[in-house]
Amino acid sequence: MFFVVLAFFIPSAYADKAAQTRQKLEQVQQQILATQTQLKKTSSDHQAIEKSLKDTDQAIGQVTKRLRQTEQKLTDIKQRITALEAQQKELEQIKQQQLKMLTGQIKSAYQIGQHDYLKMMLNQNSPAKLERVLTYYQYLNKARIKEVEKLKLTVVALEKNKQVLTEAQLEFAKLLDTQKNKQTELVKLKQAQKQNLAQLANIIKTDQQQLAALKQDESALSQALKALAEAVEALPKQTNFSGLGQVKGRLLWPTKGRVRDYFGKRKSGELRWKGVVINASAGQVVNNIYAGQVIFSDWLNGYGLVLVVEHGDGYMSLYGHNQALLKDVGDTVHAGEPIALVGQSGGQATPNLYFEIRYQGKPLDPTKWCH
Repeated sequence: MFFVVLAFFIPSAYADKAAQTRQKLEQVQQQILATQTQLKKTSSDHQAIEKSLKDTDQAIGQVTKRLRQTEQKLTDIKQRITALEAQQKELEQIKQQQLKMLTGQIKSAYQIGQHDYLKMMLNQNSPAKLERVLTYYQYLNKARIKEVEKLKLTVVALEKNKQVLTEAQLEFAKLLDTQKNKQTELVKLKQAQKQNLAQLANIIKTDQQQLAALKQDESALSQALKALAEAVEALPKQTNFSGLGQVKGRLLWPTKGRVRDYFGKRKSGELRWKGVVINASAGQVVNNIYAGQVIFSDWLNGYGLVLVVEHGDGYMSLYGHNQALLKDVGDTVHAGEPIALVGQSGGQATPNLYFEIRYQGKPLDPTKWCH
């Protein structure tokens, strides 16, 4: 009895722990977002434009995510339609074969009928011959009934298949219409994003203003990552992620593209890059570099739509400037799993991915960790 109770208790306890972890991480995320607003010391015009930029970036993220989901559904439905059409063709062939066989049996019965079934039986002097005639008639009748039943089943299957096929085609058309509307919405949002960037450029004109903004954004990010690290330490451990220490130099890059800005390169003034910037196409998939848990998935000043993964043993990876975030706080992610799409959120003129690896809060050079 003890083992039965334990079997039901373990999944329930694990689910409760996962829910608690997700809730605590979401609370920390909300605190970070609230702190970001307080840390940003800029003019009211600047704040208004950044608020507009944030709203636009997040709207683009949501629309892009829905578009991706719609595309996946469209692919699934296309495959279903292809399979249903093949099944329809196969059932039609079976129906024609069954009709042909039944036609032959009816023809045989008709020809026998012309000889007068009753007269043929009365003319049989031999009991053995009479038995054979009766057996033949019974066999022919049973075979005919069997073929009729088979044909009925085939006709029903054909109708059902046809109905499912029609429903799938209607769903496909509806999704296609939704996709077109979302694409139109995305074009408008990207135009708004472009206008926000132009307005932001008009406000941050001098190098000094740019440096001040970058310093604030970098400071806010460091504080956010510190708060996340402290939160992770306080959380109950669900899965013992091994960290990145054993896979140094063997990690895959999160996306394909040319590295534009390298770790340690001068960013502005005395500021240097704490990660790398990879030029890539908008909408290109961003993959998680190693197993871990999503501990942040939202918008941050200067970095746009950001996703942070905790890999255990003090290691974290950060992915910024995304167009859409495909994972939520608390999600467990595997190596190579799609987690975001490349974009230009956070005030970027061109699409790229900002990528960092940190150990106990200290930034590491990704080129020494990724293959």
